[in-house]
Amino acid sequence: MLATAAVGGGIVVIALVALGAFPVGMMRGVVENRLSAALDTKVQVGSVTRDTLFSYTPTVSIRDVRIAQPAWVGPGDFVRLDSVSLRVPVFRLLTGAFKPDRISVDGARVALVRDVSGRKNWEPERKTPKRGGDSRPSLSDLTVTNSQIVIRDAKRGLTVSGPLSVDAARGLQYAATGTFQDTPARLELHGGKITGIDPTASYPFAVSLASPALRMTVKGAMRGVLDTRHFTADVSTQAPTLKNLDRIIEAGLFGSQPIDFRGKIRHDGRDWYVDRIAGSMGRSRFSGLATIHKDGARTMINAKIDASQFDFDDLADTEGRAKSAARKAAIGARVIPPTRINLSKLGKTDGRLVFAAHKLLSSGGTVFKSLSGTLTLDHRTVTVSNIVATLASGRMTGTVKVDHRSGNPKLGVDVRLAGLTLDALVGQPKMISGPVRGHIVMNGQGDTVREAMAHASGKAAIVATDGHVQRMVADVLGQNLSGAVSHAISGPSQEVPLRCLVANFRATRGVLTPNPLAIDTGASVGRGSGRIVLDGERLDLTLAGASKSHALLRITDPIHVRGTLSSPTVSVAGIGAAEKPTAGGVLRVLGRSIGEALGIRKTPPSAEGRPPTTINCSAAVAAALR
Repeated sequence: MLATAAVGGGIVVIALVALGAFPVGMMRGVVENRLSAALDTKVQVGSVTRDTLFSYTPTVSIRDVRIAQPAWVGPGDFVRLDSVSLRVPVFRLLTGAFKPDRISVDGARVALVRDVSGRKNWEPERKTPKRGGDSRPSLSDLTVTNSQIVIRDAKRGLTVSGPLSVDAARGLQYAATGTFQDTPARLELHGGKITGIDPTASYPFAVSLASPALRMTVKGAMRGVLDTRHFTADVSTQAPTLKNLDRIIEAGLFGSQPIDFRGKIRHDGRDWYVDRIAGSMGRSRFSGLATIHKDGARTMINAKIDASQFDFDDLADTEGRAKSAARKAAIGARVIPPTRINLSKLGKTDGRLVFAAHKLLSSGGTVFKSLSGTLTLDHRTVTVSNIVATLASGRMTGTVKVDHRSGNPKLGVDVRLAGLTLDALVGQPKMISGPVRGHIVMNGQGDTVREAMAHASGKAAIVATDGHVQRMVADVLGQNLSGAVSHAISGPSQEVPLRCLVANFRATRGVLTPNPLAIDTGASVGRGSGRIVLDGERLDLTLAGASKSHALLRITDPIHVRGTLSSPTVSVAGIGAAEKPTAGGVLRVLGRSIGEALGIRKTPPSAEGRPPTTINCSAAVAAALR
């Protein structure tokens, strides 16, 4: 028993001595082979030596290292290194952790390359699963002299080069010059000293990029020395467009008007936290917060944005605005926006955004005053719920959904209007008034809102009740020429009740038809026909009516509404609403009406006056708002 113990103890002693005196020079070939396999490129090592004959924390020196660029980069070296010395705790190697606590580098020349697809020369294409273990920083001393770092990042459009140094006096310093997005750029990195420090203590750092295309500063502290996976920082950034910022952070952002942001961020492993952000984008002013979590290959974003004022035009950069202006010049103004709803680039992103814009701005003017809601993204399905949009009078509420799980994006809209008034919508308070309600349910497919609506089916209804109509207008609606002339002369301000106005349209593949279009006043009843084609937003509607009182002279021509949603034209009794009523025009209308009254001119059957039938307003309104 004692002999066995002695033998065992002897083996342990021999093993410990062997570890303390391991001839590291034999490791040169192993180092070359391991690095070549890991980086998938040729690695050459001149020599590997140790500083002392016996030590459990030897300093290993590696000299004349050359690592070639991967084949896809082309000729040249990824790394050339005159010498590097590492103090390696031997017993940590027994646990599989190669974590030097002291490193000294001299004469390093490193060329970091990334192509437009995102492929990196410092990351092997054949990735191996990461092993768990102690991730705490262990580096207490780092010295870097006579070294140069080159960055060629085609995906970001960033190319810079400059010297890197780390010493006991100035700490970490990297100052590089080059270009960013084809503009002159300067990239600087500053860090605290790494000489005799506690590697797990807070480590200060600052990064800045200065360029006409983007000015960005990040200043904060890492959880440990060079622990880039765990830090807190204050961020400031200015750029001509949000797209330039996205070149750096790569979050899938879009072009915009000039930005000026400031905030506080945290990075914890694979997760990001925006604890505070505030600033401007064009005329828009906002503040907010967000969290970005990684779960496998998917990204989960939760955010809250509060804007004191917001302009949707700020969501397009100069190029985008120019394209929009060109489209407008080519096809004319449009009411339905060309907003893109294709979610193909968001296949791996989920999240929830609660937003509120307290004041909406628009260079062309807008009836919307504020907007709030909750946006949820789940596997390429976006749902905007709890929408509340306030208008000059009243508000719009409801839900909008985009489903892009298969085929073309499918847009669904279900919104209601309440609290509006006819006088605000028409802009003629003396002509017509009354509370307005509405219900729009539409479903269509397309890459943009405009394209989806051009193929949509469903319904769009607006109703008004319990209002008033100018008596002369009611006479025109009832095609009562004699009444219109009489009240224009004797009582232009007289009013009659508006029992109801029902504009209930059925939509089929982008074409809206009245179901019904009707108006019932105290003096007349009018009914409409025709259609609205959403592809081009073209109007072709006719409103024919009848007076509830005897008309000595009847207007023979119905009211026509043509043009587009953004620029409708109205023809009343054969005279365009934009025309100045001339004596000849009035006499022409009067002549046709007298001719019909005397039997000289026969009205086509389709336009003949019918006895007015009072509209069942309660039933028509209920059907429209269902």
